Amino acid sequence: MKHGIIAMFMTIALFSAFTHAAEQKYLPMPPAFSVEADPAAVLRAYPLGVITKQAAFSHHGQATRSVKLPNGYEGWIYQLGTESGLRTYTLEFDAQERVIDVLYNERGRHNGMTALQIQAQANKVLGPDAEPAPFEKHPPEEYRH
Repeated sequence: MKHGIIAMFMTIALFSAFTHAAEQKYLPMPPAFSVEADPAAVLRAYPLGVITKQAAFSHHGQATRSVKLPNGYEGWIYQLGTESGLRTYTLEFDAQERVIDVLYNERGRHNGMTALQIQAQANKVLGPDAEPAPFEKHPPEEYRH
């Protein structure tokens, strides 16, 4: 009887452990920042609201610098490239330390894009009356020097 109860307890414990492991959900992997990557594709694919500071640090490494953004939130700036082709991605963290937006800047037609804006356009959340992205306002000729 005693062995039967122990065996039943062990079976339940093992079953619950395997069930818990199967139910565990892992954070999605954010896209890597690189000079070669298409910035619009990176911003479109970045999972907003789920990546924590620790996960961002683990994936992207140490930021070039940390800043306080105008809205009061913390931002981590990642700089890529050289002076002539400098690209910056800024991760914006909310009070719960999750990435809520990614801001992108360069000296070119994609300057000023944000992940929220790109994802809203891709999901057709922004209607036809919404202001277009900065790179869509001006023809590419205006960015050539």
